Amino acid sequence: MAGPGEYYTCSMDPQVVENKSGSCPICHMALIKVKKNSLQTGQIKLSKQQIKLANITFDTLRVQVLAKEITLTGKVTTDQNLSDAQSTRVAGRIEKLAVKNIGDHIDKGQLLYEIYSEDMNAAQQEYILALQKTASSEGFADAAKNKLLLYGMSETQINQLKNSKKILQAVPIYSNADGFVSELSAAEGNYVSAGAALFRFASLNSLWVEAQVYLPYLPYLKTGTEARFSIPAASEKLFSGKVIFIDPQVQSPERFVLARFQITNPSQQIKPGMLANITLQTEKKKSLTLPIDAVILDSKGANVWKRINDGVFENKMVTVGMQNSRQIEITDGLEKGDIIVVTGAYLLNSEYIFKKGASPMEGMKM
Repeated sequence: MAGPGEYYTCSMDPQVVENKSGSCPICHMALIKVKKNSLQTGQIKLSKQQIKLANITFDTLRVQVLAKEITLTGKVTTDQNLSDAQSTRVAGRIEKLAVKNIGDHIDKGQLLYEIYSEDMNAAQQEYILALQKTASSEGFADAAKNKLLLYGMSETQINQLKNSKKILQAVPIYSNADGFVSELSAAEGNYVSAGAALFRFASLNSLWVEAQVYLPYLPYLKTGTEARFSIPAASEKLFSGKVIFIDPQVQSPERFVLARFQITNPSQQIKPGMLANITLQTEKKKSLTLPIDAVILDSKGANVWKRINDGVFENKMVTVGMQNSRQIEITDGLEKGDIIVVTGAYLLNSEYIFKKGASPMEGMKM
């Protein structure tokens, strides 16, 4: 039998209260004798085993740097500063196209196409004739060579022409840059004019993220502002970047400005066209903060569970201030150094209601 100030309960089901030993009617474990406690309103006591099973963890209320966060949505695009175009330098017909697909990766010096050009053939013939004349006509040979270089022939090709004295009917043209083909305006058999852009190459080592920034958020942005990027289609990890351009003109009637961020992409996981979530931190200040999971927010206000001692927890109403996705400011209700439940706060709430039949915030005032 239990003596004065004692009772029997189950370590797994503490709602079971008996005045004599026996087995738990719920889990059939042996009841244990405990002393009645003098818990105050809003307090609850758990055994070490219950704390472990509920995965209850703690954090200390302390002063930290807290920043307000602004979240924007943007779209990944190519970095136009790293974009190259390759144009024809002479009019002619595309005899053979070596690169036919947008998205193909091109290395510098890779064959792109072969072109037949009457102007190119005439310039080759002029060079061969200039080489056959006397030494006094050396200046004519140099002029003819420069003309071939302007038409797009390489030094190697010109040296081959010099040695063979045979005109290249279809002249191979090679890439002048590395990158992915983003635009392709050529087809075999097409006649192209001088200066026509046949290929555009885009590098993925650095990319832009463009976002619409509405006017209330504009004061927090300036060139060089750092941001974090979540791109779910590319990776679970966060990327970092900064603002490189803010459109000076407000778009109407939507009333937003275009902001451009630059991010590095060394592993080339990020692709143009992907959507990005952009997080900016502003209004940094030092304040008493907790992990955001520690605070329970409902219609009655905000509350936390404070650890009084081993196994005893007390529900405390608090006043909160600024918050972001990870932290929340505590402006009243707690003191620096208080130990607060982080994971398991909602479980404690449920356990209290189960045992007491009422919310721990009933009748509480700040």
